[in-house]
Amino acid sequence: MTATLGAVLPKRGSHLGFSSWMRDLQALASCTLNPPPYPKAVLPRGDGRVVLTIPGFLAGDWTMLRLRTFLANLGYRIETSGIAFNGGPTPQTIAQLDGVLLRAAEEAGGAVDLLGQSLGGVLARDLAHRHPAAVRRVVTLCSPIRFPISTPLAPVAQLFAPFHDPVWAARAATIAQPPPVPVTAIYSEDDGVVDWRQCLQDEAPGYANVPVGGAHSTMGSNPAAQTAVAFALGR
Repeated sequence: MTATLGAVLPKRGSHLGFSSWMRDLQALASCTLNPPPYPKAVLPRGDGRVVLTIPGFLAGDWTMLRLRTFLANLGYRIETSGIAFNGGPTPQTIAQLDGVLLRAAEEAGGAVDLLGQSLGGVLARDLAHRHPAAVRRVVTLCSPIRFPISTPLAPVAQLFAPFHDPVWAARAATIAQPPPVPVTAIYSEDDGVVDWRQCLQDEAPGYANVPVGGAHSTMGSNPAAQTAVAFALGR
């Protein structure tokens, strides 16, 4: 393992652990069995603009179904990443996302919005750094951007580390740097999976941090998070 990759890999957080992860999973189970209603407020409309959604670690496009449905009902055209299981920044995943983004932008006739949940937001920021002409805006949901990441999932992430792209790992330090497009980082102090402070970007014009309450794993179904996403995309 290179020193650079070692600096990127997750670590256990002092205030996060098995109990915080279990609380997050319990919230996810409750949300799955009894999903909350979609926001009833009047929200900005999408008017056919394209949003590419990227799922988090150990997740797939299916985990963002409610969020995609919410955005489709607002008039956005949704593109999915094509990721069935996100094991991290493998060469295959990076190539997949590059291809999906560039194809979506070409078909849309211009830049598209990126919406990433957890690790998906990290990958979205990386795409914006490398393909700024194809990206209009980035919105992240509970996405840690300051490495190494504090998480109770560190042992699981370590298992996948040998498959990660060393080129991506070498440029990971730039993830926290502002991409050349606007970014909204939505975070929760109730997060039981990542240290919410590692999800914060340096605020400046075009770069905002937006707090919401709720568990890490339920952000896609969280009405407050959905509302924040709608306003972020509508700016």
